Amino acid sequence: MYISEDLHARARSEASVAGVDAALHEEDYILRFLLENPSFKDRQSAIEYYFRDARNSAEQLSRIVFDELGFAKRPDFSILEFASGFGCVTRHLPEIMYPWNVVSSDIHVEANAFNAKNFGVQILQSTTSPDDFPGDRKFQIVFALSFFSHMPPSTWSRWLKTLWSCVDDSGFLVFTTHGAASRHHFNNPAIPDSGIWFWAASEQGDLSTEDYGQTIVTIPFVLEQIKNVLPDAYPRLIRPGYWWGHQDLYVVGRIPSVR
Repeated sequence: MYISEDLHARARSEASVAGVDAALHEEDYILRFLLENPSFKDRQSAIEYYFRDARNSAEQLSRIVFDELGFAKRPDFSILEFASGFGCVTRHLPEIMYPWNVVSSDIHVEANAFNAKNFGVQILQSTTSPDDFPGDRKFQIVFALSFFSHMPPSTWSRWLKTLWSCVDDSGFLVFTTHGAASRHHFNNPAIPDSGIWFWAASEQGDLSTEDYGQTIVTIPFVLEQIKNVLPDAYPRLIRPGYWWGHQDLYVVGRIPSVR
């Protein structure tokens, strides 16, 4: 993907307003999706959306963490942003979550290197298999934005268990899924009785669609996975259609009696 100088200039303008780094990566699949999306009147508008929507996501997360969950702004606290891509939301987190430590994790080695170089975050290399992901470090918040909206049935609950293992005893797992309000984006498919619908298609051409596709899950399905896979957890918050007006938000905490 070629990013012209006029688009870089628009990125610098948007970044200046937000007080963040303007660096863009030519392999950023989110940016490519937006630049090629016919719903924008021009590519400049897509750049504007890229920065402003990401800022909004970072601020939404901040309100959940500090206002609703009541966490203090302490320098010894940390957040893991999982499946970060090439820094769309990442660039905003060090400021929005300050003074927390921000750790970014993605399957793409280039994305991790780019994020560490440009946005000052620590990195944790992700893996194709959830069984191989390093879970020795604990975080007050593990944040997976639109990750479970792509996981197939074979790894959905396994990734849930893996990310939960990275959450500190007093922490929370925050994630979103394609839910009922997302169905119209996929021609309103019928959801199987199992509660999970998967379509082997993706905007990320370098990943196998068997490992990363498009997934819709029902709220009962998610609650069942939490019950069966995370016996020491409970759903602290459930908000249908909370993110982007269609993705469901889940905040999972640890049952106090088993801390």
